[in-house]
Amino acid sequence: MKPAETGKMPPRQPLHQRLRGLLQAAVATFALVAASTALPQTAAAEFPEKPVTLVVWSGAGGALDTYGRKLAELLEKESGWTVKIDNRPGGSGAVGLSQIVTQPADGYSILVLTGTLTFGIAQGLIPFKLDDLRLLRAMQSEPSSLAVLKDSPFQNVQDFVDHMKANPNGLKVGGHSSGGFHQYMLYQMMKQGGFESGWIPHDASGKVTLGLLGQHIDAAMMTPSTGLSQVKSGEIRLLGVTTEERSPFLPDAPTFKEQGFDIEGAIWRGIAVKAGTPDEVVASIQTAIDKVTASEDWKKFQEEQFQDSPNWTEAEFTERTKKDLEEQREFLQSAGLIN
Repeated sequence: MKPAETGKMPPRQPLHQRLRGLLQAAVATFALVAASTALPQTAAAEFPEKPVTLVVWSGAGGALDTYGRKLAELLEKESGWTVKIDNRPGGSGAVGLSQIVTQPADGYSILVLTGTLTFGIAQGLIPFKLDDLRLLRAMQSEPSSLAVLKDSPFQNVQDFVDHMKANPNGLKVGGHSSGGFHQYMLYQMMKQGGFESGWIPHDASGKVTLGLLGQHIDAAMMTPSTGLSQVKSGEIRLLGVTTEERSPFLPDAPTFKEQGFDIEGAIWRGIAVKAGTPDEVVASIQTAIDKVTASEDWKKFQEEQFQDSPNWTEAEFTERTKKDLEEQREFLQSAGLIN
């Protein structure tokens, strides 16, 4: 007779078999939950998971600081980052760079720097090497210019040169940083014009404008955006600009070349991180920068600030910067400024 017909229940499984079955069911459930949550967990681990700091190696108020703050604004707007600005002026950029190399190589500290990097390294003013950084992106490029106040008696570069030849060191001339791009441009003018001039360095480009407006200096070698509103209003007059041809941003400002001086050059601004920062973190930063440079806000900002957009990515940026360093070392050696 069958068990059902007798009214008896089937025999129960042994305890160890029942426990094994429960364990197998639990493992299967855990695997299913883990599989269903794996993708969100990976996404949550993507860079950045906390605020990012842009370390601007100049003081507040200058052209580099203006660029850094706009970059921070658009990284938040376009990529949803939380970004802090940390101004670290001094030492021709050495103070800001030191802040980067003493932090972990995790991408959470990003250096906002300029092309004076190579001048500082070449002269030993910056006690670091290019290899201490990963140069991620050059985003702006701008020439230098010889600037005076609107009521200056000098109407062109030759007027300035003639006065300096007749009065060696007769004017107070200054600009951003010691031994950097702008002083190099002045040096070129001195060699070609046959005059001597001192140099009054400023640790932030915004202070150059204040020095000129306050007549603490008589002339400045500076990027036009350093005194952007005063240049636009005519309060500051540009006697010469270091572009090959007249800039579309400055159609009324003559080049040095058209005035008989073979002087040309531009300064870049960009970002870098500490060497050793992982590739996947760098890729996340580059993606965020792509969103910034594609935005209409960025394009408008560049036009308003009279900035060209080189947009060199890591490989090209690094190659160009290494070449700049070699050329500047050769120049400084030939000029007897370094051994």
